[in-house]
Amino acid sequence: MRKKNTVAKGPNMGRLSTWLLILTGLGSGCAASYPGFSPERSLPDGFPNHSVEEILDRLPPYPASLTRLFAESRIALSSPEESGRFSAKISYVHPESLFVRVTFPLGIEGARVRVTPDSAWVYDRIENVVWTGSPARVAAMLPGAVAGLHLVEMATGFEQPDADTEWRVQTDATLYVLTSTDGTRRLTVDPTLWRIVAVKEMHPNGDIIEQRWYSDFTSVHGVLLPRRMALSRPADALRMSMAWGRIDPDPPRLGFDLNVAPNAQWIDLGGE
Repeated sequence: MRKKNTVAKGPNMGRLSTWLLILTGLGSGCAASYPGFSPERSLPDGFPNHSVEEILDRLPPYPASLTRLFAESRIALSSPEESGRFSAKISYVHPESLFVRVTFPLGIEGARVRVTPDSAWVYDRIENVVWTGSPARVAAMLPGAVAGLHLVEMATGFEQPDADTEWRVQTDATLYVLTSTDGTRRLTVDPTLWRIVAVKEMHPNGDIIEQRWYSDFTSVHGVLLPRRMALSRPADALRMSMAWGRIDPDPPRLGFDLNVAPNAQWIDLGGE
């Protein structure tokens, strides 16, 4: 792809922030359906006396069967800058390449986003502008772009808590709640599924940075996935939801080309 040497003075923070906010994962309000079945659910033997180590050992890593996938999702966004509903077509090769096509209602494709370990591109097709730079620099310029390559893992709830972190475990009815000893991270685990169903990240003073919830777990292609993921960032007055549609773990081909128009303006945000 040809690139024009243009230096950014600062991006339009409205729609451009939306493109990257979509990559963070996603209040509630979307519905989705895909082939699958709901698992049988019963409390396991040993509840409520599992140790932290036993709980962490039972949380599954990102599945090998989803290393290469194509997926469709529906997204609802509410923020001071912009609110609306979008659809996204996601191509992903774990853990090295993510490509998202963002489409508005009526089928208008608004943006294409590509992320690799060291670079990110946002092609605003409506304004015919490409924003590019390191993932960190793009995230700094476009608030909310925190997931990057980890969009799929975050949206499906496959997190591996740091085993070196000191965790306290409590029970809440039929759930386990793991809290870091510094109080800045809290994980809620459903032992009937052995999956994380809620994440809360906080400042040391107790203010909430971000909360995520996972619900409607269903077995899809032999993998237990949440139909929905919801996200809230109180300080930014941001709420998002993401509902999975079709998920293909064995697509015949994946496309990662932005297909930028020859007359597009390129704006380089730089590296680290």
